[in-house]
Amino acid sequence: QVARTRAIIAKKTIRAPFRARVGLADVHPGQYLNEGTELTTLQGVDAAANVDFTVAQAAASELRPGEPVDVFAADDPRPLAARIVAVDAKIDPTTRNAMVRARISSRAPAPGASVRVEVPVGPATKVVAIPVSALRKGPAGDQVFVILADSAGKSRAHAQPVRSGPVVDDDVIILSGLTPGQKVATSGSFKLREAVLVAGDSSR
Repeated sequence: QVARTRAIIAKKTIRAPFRARVGLADVHPGQYLNEGTELTTLQGVDAAANVDFTVAQAAASELRPGEPVDVFAADDPRPLAARIVAVDAKIDPTTRNAMVRARISSRAPAPGASVRVEVPVGPATKVVAIPVSALRKGPAGDQVFVILADSAGKSRAHAQPVRSGPVVDDDVIILSGLTPGQKVATSGSFKLREAVLVAGDSSR
């Protein structure tokens, strides 16, 4: 009798088919459930997770399974290491984009969470980057203050027009106007004027 009762209980015990956290349940003790009734949702607790995203048609042709990408969760500035596992062979006829799937191996965000994916495409290119605080925008365009030594060897600030590009983290890419090795004022640039003496280490 005990064994029969245990068998009946076992048939009515619902177990998750994988390690997971249980979501909200809209059922009550004693409630009759039809076949196929959704009881709750399960969220896997394993570290690995897939991220699906789209890239332009031209970029899709350069991507291969196994290549690394960086995934950024909305509430975490640290990148999550991921690798491409598949690139869809089909191109969306409306957007001309292709679907790509990458797998995160650790610290996976919750299913359905919004993330940002950075995909390295094309050969690496050296660029000039400066802190965002060093860039001054105005009606005449973008400029920075370059630190140069005068005839007496003293450091002076000189305004230099530049063309700025995208912002990456706390830096801005300079497309033209600066060359590697030039020193620019990185803090307090709004106080500077042409040929003013500069003291202290506020340049980079």
